Amino acid sequence: MILGTVGSCLRYPVKSFQGLEVSSITVQTSGVVGDRERAVIDLESQRVLSAKRAADMLMATASDSGFSIPGQGEMSFDDPSVDSVLSAWLGREVALRAIGQLESSAGDEPLAYEMTFDPTNDEAEYFQIPIPAGTFLDLAAVHLLTRRTLEGCAELRPDLNFDARRFRPNLILDVPGEAFLEDDWIGRRMRIGVNLLLEISQPTVRCAMPLRAQPELNSEPGLFHAMTELHPEFPNHLGAYANVLEAGVVSIGDEIELED
Repeated sequence: MILGTVGSCLRYPVKSFQGLEVSSITVQTSGVVGDRERAVIDLESQRVLSAKRAADMLMATASDSGFSIPGQGEMSFDDPSVDSVLSAWLGREVALRAIGQLESSAGDEPLAYEMTFDPTNDEAEYFQIPIPAGTFLDLAAVHLLTRRTLEGCAELRPDLNFDARRFRPNLILDVPGEAFLEDDWIGRRMRIGVNLLLEISQPTVRCAMPLRAQPELNSEPGLFHAMTELHPEFPNHLGAYANVLEAGVVSIGDEIELED
């Protein structure tokens, strides 16, 4: 059953930095090649730092070779001053690391990031969420959502900004239907293009990041309650996570097929 086509392909070379919209992505069982290959590590806690906790990180932009922060031109990942520049900017001692660098020196303690399930409450408790081994991903190899879900939410809440950049997907799918149609795919297999086969595993729970200000987008704290009100079946979820059953390359315009 042909559902629609791929509308956008995205990847984020550094976790919580702005990323790249590209014409195609290569997807392996571990995730999208070039996606979240580096992360900022809080040296005091030895945990992955993200915009869930440090909102300014969304103001940085990453490419495959380096990054830029407000007020400074692009720096190469190989620049020896990277850690000191990021530490001064974020106001804490941090280090930018590739996943391979951590694996070679990590002990038995699994990598984790901090997340709150009440992002509009500044006093909310943060929980330590383990990261899938060998990655800097939050939970699953691929994150997808439909343009129709974003449009449907915006139609119901025109006072809020549901820009896709707030939700940081790898794939935006152009599929006709109602908002939150991703829910109907949970537990099913999806073929995208010729080779890629996904299993849609679960709806995507939302943290503080969609609420944060970022380049060209203001802070939008009302999104948290809106995603709960508009989606009572899965409150505060939008989009879907997927596991990779068969690797492949996906390009804009590729057809999407839901397997029986």
